Amino acid sequence: MNELFTIAENEMLNLKQPYVGTEHFLLAYLKKYSSQIISYDTFKKYIIEIIGTSYKESSYILYTPILREIKNSNKSIKESILSILSNQDSIAYNILLSKNINIEALYNEINTIS
Repeated sequence: MNELFTIAENEMLNLKQPYVGTEHFLLAYLKKYSSQIISYDTFKKYIIEIIGTSYKESSYILYTPILREIKNSNKSIKESILSILSNQDSIAYNILLSKNINIEALYNEINTIS
């Protein structure tokens, strides 16, 4: 689980965004594991398109409240990703929704992984 948080933090820094959010955590998941529903490259493109990037890399690693809660929980990677996909307040969920990605299909795909 810590590896995914490290990847998510690096994604946030590389995108020059001010916080580590659910979108970075899902991006980290897609980088480490593959999905038939959405690829790492496609989701990263959507993040840049919708949120954008900054000119300056952040000096701090800050987490959004939803991701901080996940980080402080004892949830597995699978449980964490499924909770993000179930949370209509998460940025990851809203990016997928805005791009007409079948969230239910992605949820089911991840849920079948043991």
